[in-house]
Amino acid sequence: MIGEAGGGVDSSPIGSPVPSDAAASGAGAPSRGRRTPVRTCVGCRGQGGRSDLVRVVVVQGLLVPDPRARAAGRGAWLHPDPACLDLAERRRAMPRALRVPGPLDATAVRAEIERRAAGAPAVSSEHDQNDQNDQH
Repeated sequence: MIGEAGGGVDSSPIGSPVPSDAAASGAGAPSRGRRTPVRTCVGCRGQGGRSDLVRVVVVQGLLVPDPRARAAGRGAWLHPDPACLDLAERRRAMPRALRVPGPLDATAVRAEIERRAAGAPAVSSEHDQNDQNDQH
């Protein structure tokens, strides 16, 4: 029977099977009971946390980075690696992930990714600066 100590399988909160012994003991669960959201890079399809990836959105038909991950609308995630952006462009993954027609100009995203690859801090967009001004 499912859930018994005899090797059954319980379903975890995200739907992937977990052996019942691990589910009962809490093995593999974060220490504070919170899960870190996992994002998937649209370029290499690798997974990582929010802090490991760059969120990009379409604003008025242009692909722009969203360094604070706060912009409204559908976003896509990329590793801060030019190779991932190249792969996403080659696979035409950005328009598909963002559900917009046609190819997108990734100039602003490429500049942000190259800046991060060089070790420079993320530059806030004009939208983010307006949010900061509203808070003061």
